[in-house]
Amino acid sequence: MIRPMRQVMILSLVWAGMVQVPAFADVINFTGDVENDFALTNQSVIRVLDFNGQTGDVAQAQWMTDQGKINGWNIKDLRLSYDKTSDTMFVGGNFFGVAGDVDGNSVAGTSTDQFKASGGLELPNIGGRSSISIGFGPNATNGSPSVVAGISGDKSQAGTGLNGFSVAAAIPGQPLGMNYGQALTANQGTLYSSGPDFEFTIKNFSTLPGINLANGIGVNAYAGSPDDILVGEDSIPYYTIGKVSPIIVPEPATILAWTFGVAAIGLHARRRTRAANRS
Repeated sequence: MIRPMRQVMILSLVWAGMVQVPAFADVINFTGDVENDFALTNQSVIRVLDFNGQTGDVAQAQWMTDQGKINGWNIKDLRLSYDKTSDTMFVGGNFFGVAGDVDGNSVAGTSTDQFKASGGLELPNIGGRSSISIGFGPNATNGSPSVVAGISGDKSQAGTGLNGFSVAAAIPGQPLGMNYGQALTANQGTLYSSGPDFEFTIKNFSTLPGINLANGIGVNAYAGSPDDILVGEDSIPYYTIGKVSPIIVPEPATILAWTFGVAAIGLHARRRTRAANRS
């Protein structure tokens, strides 16, 4: 009879050891490829889909479609991964084509003669009134972002990062791409230097105004420009996410208490079995 209870003891200690393994997100190593860097097999990755995940939801010139081109505003999905240890949010804007490559020639900032002759405009470095912006705010129905991160369409709002990348307080009532208010310098992260997708970090994420990770967050996105003529714009409406999973992992003290608690249960069961065998 002791042997089965020994197995219980071993299993209880194995479980106790398992819960000590950190469940926080790993630091994401950016390569510019969101689907590789934010793989859906990674349990820390949160995926927010565009409306229907289809390539045809952003208008473009028919001749572009006929040539099999996909404009650089067409968002496939948005992927997030939060690392509690560093309080960093890793953000990946996943595009069907190359982010910011308006004419779909696979080179952002350089357009074909046909595109230019047709009246199209594509500027390097997400220039002019072009914008790729991600908003963050509270988990609230019909909510709106309290923070915006990315490249503003109003370059007077440009930040100090690559191509004017900025993390800033949102301006209430303004379109997301023109929504950069006071710069949040303590939260300024880094924009990855090359695509094809749009990846960046936000530092000290839990300290952002309007953010309470225990209650969840809201997020939306925009990519486009009012000036490129031949191509439309894309957006993801405000989408609410429940508790950000890494934030609800027990603190180390709680995990340690669980470890001793589970081990104690195993020891108690073993002692009771020995006592029963003696009687």
